[in-house]
Amino acid sequence: MLKKVGLMRGICLLGMFGMFAVGTGCGELKQLRVENQQLSQSLASLQQENANLSATASRYESELNRLENSRRDLESKLAGTGAITKIKDGSVSIVLPDSILFDPGQTKLREQSKATLKKIAGILKTDISNEMVRIEGHTDSDPIQKQKDKYPSNWELSTARANSVLHYLVDECGISPTRVYVAGFGQFQPISDNKTKAGKAQNRRVEFVIISGGG
Repeated sequence: MLKKVGLMRGICLLGMFGMFAVGTGCGELKQLRVENQQLSQSLASLQQENANLSATASRYESELNRLENSRRDLESKLAGTGAITKIKDGSVSIVLPDSILFDPGQTKLREQSKATLKKIAGILKTDISNEMVRIEGHTDSDPIQKQKDKYPSNWELSTARANSVLHYLVDECGISPTRVYVAGFGQFQPISDNKTKAGKAQNRRVEFVIISGGG
């Protein structure tokens, strides 16, 4: 009798253990399924993000190619004028050293500069007929010595020089005044070292920044 009771208890305990084991296995399987679903969602999200990044990189590369082609085209058309073309802040820019445009410390255009400005105006009328153009004046870091009453700082000098170029393009070359505006940066956007004469000469310049989309 005692053997039968012990056997029955053993069978019951074994059955309870089996049920516990089966219950535990189901719980783990359910958790694995949840984790698998979460991983699948994360993978899908990463794949979408990768696709978005690839599309953005493709657009960026396409825009860079467009800008570089425009820059090269301008460079070819302005060959021999002393103008330099470059890409600046997502726009194509034409750079004219102040030695082409002005005598030292002056804001009146040199006669020799007008042929170059007429050529630029012709390009703005035909090849770049819709875009806005920002005419920027830049100086070196030397403080104003002469005409300090007229130009208290390099800001005033750089702006006056940009205005001289703008007026020539509008008044003499027929560029629409709705397409151009000026900005005077003084010495605060150098492209070279102001500690050398060569560097200062590069910093004294007027830039024509072509704003794509008219913005």
